[in-house]
Amino acid sequence: MKYRTTRKAIVEGTPRKDLFAVGYCDLTHLLCNHQPIAYTCGVYGWNFDVYTVNGKTICTGYRNMPGFHANNVTEYERRARAIHNDYSRPWEERSAEIEALLDEFLEQA
Repeated sequence: MKYRTTRKAIVEGTPRKDLFAVGYCDLTHLLCNHQPIAYTCGVYGWNFDVYTVNGKTICTGYRNMPGFHANNVTEYERRARAIHNDYSRPWEERSAEIEALLDEFLEQA
């Protein structure tokens, strides 16, 4: 279950080099094995979700996301979607391959 937090808490609790911002649904398939740990909201409603993966923090949402904009988001998401939709292989194998791709993405970002 995710908890409500603030942008300030995320910025103060995460080293700058480990904080990434990605648009809403831009990493749907790449993050399919993970659940958000937190979210933020404001006067206009929900702002973004917060994921932690291998010591890195990824913020995905609409507005006010802290961090660097990740590189090659479209390429990695396309590759993850292809793996995710390959129904000729068992889910455990595809899931492990997506995790390896996510690790590669975080190293490149």
